[in-house]
Amino acid sequence: MPVSIGSRYQSLPIYEAADAEGEINATIGLRPTPPPPQTVEVYQHILSGAENVEYLAWRYYGTSTAWWRIADALPVIFPLDIPTGATVSVPSGEDIGRVIRTRRF
Repeated sequence: MPVSIGSRYQSLPIYEAADAEGEINATIGLRPTPPPPQTVEVYQHILSGAENVEYLAWRYYGTSTAWWRIADALPVIFPLDIPTGATVSVPSGEDIGRVIRTRRF
């Protein structure tokens, strides 16, 4: 599977790894997640009902595809295991949608 140029995995190396049947597949290693900068505002949200990280991304960032930003800030390994009533730290999305141009016209 190709990695798009805007992907958060774009700069990671690609490895070859065997699956359960021994077939070799291209694989991307784990992406290290640095802690958010001290200047980033963090919102505290208490999960209720059917809320999940995709919903929180839509609510705070305007797009559910930014769910990984919240998942990166969580101490849990699997972000879908967050129980109802848990408090979730949501980093501010001040750079969501920001376009950085690297090409001169």
